[in-house]
Amino acid sequence: MDAASSSAPPAGGDLPPARDAAGQALARALWATLDAVEQAAGDADAVEMVHDARKAMKQYRALLRLVPGAAARAARQDTAAVARELSGSRDRAAAREAIQILEEEGLLLACDFADAVAAIGSDAPEDADAQGHREALLAFLARARMALETGLAAQAEAADVGRGIARAYRKGRQAVLDAPPDMHEGRKQVVIHRYQMSLLAEAFAGRARKRAVRAQKLRDLLGAYQDMEILRPMLRAAVPPLGTGTLERLEVAMAREQKRLKKRAASAHAALYRRRAGAFLRKYRDIL
Repeated sequence: MDAASSSAPPAGGDLPPARDAAGQALARALWATLDAVEQAAGDADAVEMVHDARKAMKQYRALLRLVPGAAARAARQDTAAVARELSGSRDRAAAREAIQILEEEGLLLACDFADAVAAIGSDAPEDADAQGHREALLAFLARARMALETGLAAQAEAADVGRGIARAYRKGRQAVLDAPPDMHEGRKQVVIHRYQMSLLAEAFAGRARKRAVRAQKLRDLLGAYQDMEILRPMLRAAVPPLGTGTLERLEVAMAREQKRLKKRAASAHAALYRRRAGAFLRKYRDIL
């Protein structure tokens, strides 16, 4: 289905078989993603709970972008608000991952690595924070499931999934990987594309699976770049402050690694989005 074609169902109210199957797969995937959030909320490890819940919620928001209308938009906003509540402990974990990358790349002195790890501190939230996160997730699940039950799932089944995927692809293709804010925005678009391609892979016997894998690799590069952006202010604001020489060496290492990541990400992005949106979507005409 071309990206410019109408999303209205044909006369008689029946959807084309392929589009009908894609919509039903989308509705099932939305329910399954909420199940993943619930599973995360039950994890005794608070760090894993936050990590897995945020991952599932990113997938939920990416899939909701395929559903037009106010209800889906409100559901995305609610999901984003709850995910932001969990971001503090996730930021500490991201900073630890970033410093580990620098160490594995051989860019740090052993003493600088140890000082940086100490400056970041523990990535485990306090017990009260963990309980608050769990309660927030359970409350979110109640609202999200109610929204699906009262019309959002039906809207997903009727959605023009092809049009939604083409729209997200087009935004991802237009991303410019330049300054850190641009890199962050580009990463968000790649995350959306990755989860939407995974929907097709799961619903249609592996179609688009290789593309989902390629998008995930690009996501990882952009994620590592963003982790450095999270690490940098933590190191600058460390209490007690890091030594001047230590901080300077860490700054150089972060800049060097980000330059490498940016170059690799730009190449992968150009390859992933080399086709125009219409040509990209035609590859999946038979299922969308």
